Amino acid sequence: MTPALDMRGICKAFPGVKALDDVSFDCRPGEVHAICGENGAGKSTLMKVLGGSYRPDAGEIRIDGAAMRFAHPRAAAMAGIAIIHQELSLLPHRSVTENIFMGHELVRPGFAGLLLDRGAMRARARVLLDRVGAQIDPDRSVAGLSIAQQQLVEIAKALLLDARILVLDEPTAALDDRDARQLLDLIRILRGQGVALVYISHRMPEVAAIADRVTVLKDGRLIWTRPQAEATIPAIVSAMVGRDLKDFYPAAPTAAPGETVLELDAVQAEGLPEISLTLRRGEILGVAGLEDSGKGQLARLLAGDLRPAGGTARLAGRPMPLGNPRRMIAAGLGYLPADRKREGLVLRQSVRDNAALALRAMRPAWARPAAGVFAPAMLDAGLKRMDVRAAHFGQEIGALSGGNQQKAIIARWLALDPAVLLFVEPTRGIDIAAKAAIYQTMREVADQGRGIVVVSSDLPELIGISDRVLVMHRGTIAGVLPRDPREEEIMQLSLGVSV
Repeated sequence: MTPALDMRGICKAFPGVKALDDVSFDCRPGEVHAICGENGAGKSTLMKVLGGSYRPDAGEIRIDGAAMRFAHPRAAAMAGIAIIHQELSLLPHRSVTENIFMGHELVRPGFAGLLLDRGAMRARARVLLDRVGAQIDPDRSVAGLSIAQQQLVEIAKALLLDARILVLDEPTAALDDRDARQLLDLIRILRGQGVALVYISHRMPEVAAIADRVTVLKDGRLIWTRPQAEATIPAIVSAMVGRDLKDFYPAAPTAAPGETVLELDAVQAEGLPEISLTLRRGEILGVAGLEDSGKGQLARLLAGDLRPAGGTARLAGRPMPLGNPRRMIAAGLGYLPADRKREGLVLRQSVRDNAALALRAMRPAWARPAAGVFAPAMLDAGLKRMDVRAAHFGQEIGALSGGNQQKAIIARWLALDPAVLLFVEPTRGIDIAAKAAIYQTMREVADQGRGIVVVSSDLPELIGISDRVLVMHRGTIAGVLPRDPREEEIMQLSLGVSV
């Protein structure tokens, strides 16, 4: 069978870096071909070459056997290639229909010339949405859609142009387990319709479940391509990082948790009818639930972004100033948001400046000591302890990989010595080696006597790192499970079914 996509001997270099070195990759019609690799392995560069954003220094691209050269992303799109990036490209304040037809609007003749044919676009959008299983009003604003629904709109947008090659870059990173399974089901349907699908993900169980073949890249080079039966998770991980990760999740603590460090008693807030929980020093408390379970509201409440309507709360033995982020930080809470680029970082500032943000926020200029508090040596020491890898700490943090950005945020909070750390989707879009490092850091931080709350959509992650897992359903706590629960137990509670 002639591959729908065939990339041969692709090379691409940037000043001082060889991003791709003789990489070959192909994908057949009706196949899901996964690409795995650490951040910096060359996955994104390879897809930018395919999508027309970069021109290769050497090699060729063939589509259905015909050699192609793409001088612009639009040329790649016209050749039947659609790339759905992890950060979606939708316009939030436009309708679903307007987003699907952006740049490809339908027109009809009118008295004053050509007019937009909104009725035809709406009808066509409805057909495309039905094809991807999206029960969404075509006139609805994208801003009101969930991340899972926005993903479906992006795929419908790709199908409008009759995309025969669909690239999905970390498509489930922002989805809970239920929505991720629905998206995988859609991918299987598209595979059955003859679409060639390139699947990029750090979630190894998904790769094992959906891929027909797997390719591993490392340091810009092709390591191997294998059929699914031979591409076991241990083999993929070993090829990605160059070693076995036997201790991917840290060992369970040997000491019992200490005194209570965080307590909510009958707290009420928007989306949370009434919630009570405790967290002890030395403990990692996982929070699971579907997208609409209330776990997001709980994270906002603990971060100080949601005002309570009732109940009491205590942090480190003192009343907890819910509803005031600055006072929450001062009380001893560090917060790693789900969207680190928008909420956690100033991308054009240096790594060192980002590490100092919390210190500067808590100590205004007039209250800072003359020297020492923000000394580069002190900040750099914290970044080195977190193994943040950069050319130098004066480098813009936006140039770092997701894993290194996340480790820099952790270093920021550890400089304040918080009593509690709140991690929300801590390893979203992060490669497997960086995940292991962050998990180990969580355990070490907890073992030092801090409490950690982890809100995550990744069930294997919660099971692997949590001492207890709190499961939410419709704004309430459906149950609390001890260490090492089964996924089935978590899902049952997430759906409101008693275990």
